[in-house]
Amino acid sequence: MANLIRLPRQTPVAEMRDSIVRQGPPLEVCLVRPPTVTTVGAVGQDAVPPLGVAYLAGSLRAAGHQVTAVDAVGEAVHQYTRIRGMAGRVLQHGLTADEIVARISPTARVIGVSCMFSVDWLSSRAVVNRIRTSFPDALIVLGGEHVTALPDYVMEDCPAADVLVLGEGEETLLDLVDGYASGRDFCEVPGIYFRRAGETVKTSRRSRIRSVDDIPEPDWSVVPIHNYIDNALTHGANLGRCMPILASRGCPYSCTFCSNPQMWGTNWKARTPHAVVDEIKKYMGEYGVTNFDFYDLTAIVKRDWILEFCKLLIEEDLKITWQLPSGTRSEAIDFEVSSYLFRSGCRILNYAPESGSAEELRRIKKMVKTDRMIDSMKGAHKAGLQMKVNFIFGLPGSSWRDVFATLRFITKLAMVGADDLGAFPFSPYPGSELFERLRASGRVRLDENYFRSLLAYTDPENSVSYCERFDSRTLSAINMFAMYYFYALSFLFRPTRFIKLVWGLFSGDNSTKLTMALSHRRRKKAAVILAEKTNQDTVIIEPIYRPRTV
Repeated sequence: MANLIRLPRQTPVAEMRDSIVRQGPPLEVCLVRPPTVTTVGAVGQDAVPPLGVAYLAGSLRAAGHQVTAVDAVGEAVHQYTRIRGMAGRVLQHGLTADEIVARISPTARVIGVSCMFSVDWLSSRAVVNRIRTSFPDALIVLGGEHVTALPDYVMEDCPAADVLVLGEGEETLLDLVDGYASGRDFCEVPGIYFRRAGETVKTSRRSRIRSVDDIPEPDWSVVPIHNYIDNALTHGANLGRCMPILASRGCPYSCTFCSNPQMWGTNWKARTPHAVVDEIKKYMGEYGVTNFDFYDLTAIVKRDWILEFCKLLIEEDLKITWQLPSGTRSEAIDFEVSSYLFRSGCRILNYAPESGSAEELRRIKKMVKTDRMIDSMKGAHKAGLQMKVNFIFGLPGSSWRDVFATLRFITKLAMVGADDLGAFPFSPYPGSELFERLRASGRVRLDENYFRSLLAYTDPENSVSYCERFDSRTLSAINMFAMYYFYALSFLFRPTRFIKLVWGLFSGDNSTKLTMALSHRRRKKAAVILAEKTNQDTVIIEPIYRPRTV
């Protein structure tokens, strides 16, 4: 491993300012979003708009740089490629590495590659290596949560990368590109790793962006956003033509399984409600969208903020729907808040207790009280909101006692009126406290098997256990039983739900919230075709549902 040089702490450059001053000529920058990696049995959507790339493009454009992008997923939303040696279950979604390189502008001087999730690292690394072969003189910059969590490993594992951007990327990438254009020493750019004379240099830590309202809006012109909107490729439920949006950054909690503290920090910062509403109105006019997915890690923290936001939407009477698919906290949500949420267009809340065991919640530092969450969900159900609840089984230290406590809690959720439940196996994600513990004990080794094992997080039937008491097969059985148990109780208490579910599956009605089921069917169909055609690695799967266009 190359020697690591840590420079003395420097004063961070000014936060996003009203007038951005560039220190050199404008450069041509190409941003690359690599293909995603998924499995046939994955639960969830692996093709969603790249909000991070759009934010980076907006910041660079605001500073006068020329920006292009290659969105491997958005430009090939129907294309799947087999990953050989993975028994046909693992698929790559989007353009191949050769197709990506062919789309990069030949005059690009800086090529930025995003790797948000460690599960995509092997695919992203192959893309970076292929880019280096075709662009030997370009500055190749990597960023994202994976890179932020494992910078030393990435520098060693991917010699093709020149610079790593850690944490929030807008300010750091702009500072880096400006410095590169003017010939400034990279040592003056906080928040990066870079190579110099065969050694790895780490600059000082960059402070969080203080005013998130000052960050330039996402520039969606660089990616094929209509491919996502028209094909209902959304992070949440399919409630209409959908657009991603972000109202806040960071999360004030420090759950041991989460990588947020390293990437975004524990200081929750929200945009002003007026700014968020203005962005919503802009997208309605530009893209004809009617539904909004909030990508916030923890959108509802302050009661006053969410009430002000809801009242603004009600006053504007925009006739939109919106949802919180990434998770919410119950502390600020009571019947009054839920009522305002529903009146403003919110239709779905995603609660994330992760466990029903008070002991386990304490171990993983999940500051949740199950009785308080039940009260919150009663209010949400009364207000008319749909609720999904997520759980993680197989956490280190978990016992059968924790499992049974969680099943008892799930029983209460079904009785209260929760609509959906996701049960997922624990995966030690880089940047999290549990990952560091498992790596220090030797139970996690950074190799290809480890990165492939991360696919199990969205594939409950093929779990990989890191729990001392459950092997992988037992953990898969627990996950599947928890979901079947919940839905059996839910249909028993509310029989009309089963009728609606069957109708949605067979009618092809786009108004249903079955994007996960539709994505599963597409992946399964791709795997079947590739299994039959052993001399073919890539297949195009046309939409199974009717696209929503305007």
